[in-house]
Amino acid sequence: MDYADGTKQWYLHGQRHREDGPAVEHADGTKHWYLHGKRHREDGPAFETASGTKEWYHHGKLHREDGPAVETASGTKEWYLDGFYLSKEQYEEKMKTRKGEKNETPT
Repeated sequence: MDYADGTKQWYLHGQRHREDGPAVEHADGTKHWYLHGKRHREDGPAFETASGTKEWYHHGKLHREDGPAVETASGTKEWYLDGFYLSKEQYEEKMKTRKGEKNETPT
């Protein structure tokens, strides 16, 4: 669906949805990725503004395992796992635990 202001939106069954790119593109370069109505992207931020703010979502929840889930244009960074905010220290500790679990071999 194209709008007069240059915004483009993709829908499937009444929900924002697009598998091969952003489901919403604004004329200023802001982009939103959605799958089945939820912000989601596997290979990068699901929300990007023209000014440089980026947010990573997984099935509608702020989530990122390889860095901050929110990076603002002003330099602010916020860490989230499964939609829960964590301090940088909490995030780093949680990721150490997760990586340890993934590296364990079953006996």
